Amino acid sequence: MRIPLLLIISIMLLSFPVMGFATEQSFTQGGLKAVVKLSPPEPRAGENITVKLGLQREGTHITDRTVAIEVYEKDSATLLLKKEVERLEDEYLDTFKFEKPGEYRVVLTIADPQKSDQTLRYEIMATVAEGGGAEHGGHGEHGFFSHHFGGGKWGWWGVGLMALIMVPLMAVGL
Repeated sequence: MRIPLLLIISIMLLSFPVMGFATEQSFTQGGLKAVVKLSPPEPRAGENITVKLGLQREGTHITDRTVAIEVYEKDSATLLLKKEVERLEDEYLDTFKFEKPGEYRVVLTIADPQKSDQTLRYEIMATVAEGGGAEHGGHGEHGFFSHHFGGGKWGWWGVGLMALIMVPLMAVGL
């Protein structure tokens, strides 16, 4: 009984770091490395979505590019949103909102002002859920633990289970 339980816990611990970095993507084109992060990882209609973009070439931050966000419905060519991303120190940062739930393509265009023919495009697929309060997965006026473990089938013993999982993960992460 102990061996299967230890095996399951080990698999869970090994899989958590992979899932934690799923919202950060990187790509390299034309010698330029870009790291893109969308947050929150599960966007909801009507809530702010933050886009962070870091550009590097051979370890040096690049901040002289013009970066724009374009948003399209999944298979549509109709542009829903286009805006230029602002630069904040050594990264590009901006926020926007999806108005309704659905499947979207978020396209980042990265242009070099000195070489207009060398524009990079990167697409990110986003599934947007319905927005709302506690009945739609929001936490309203209560916290994470009381939302997930305060009632229902988990009960308060779920807090202990979560602590058994999270404390070792935090210790490993530090």
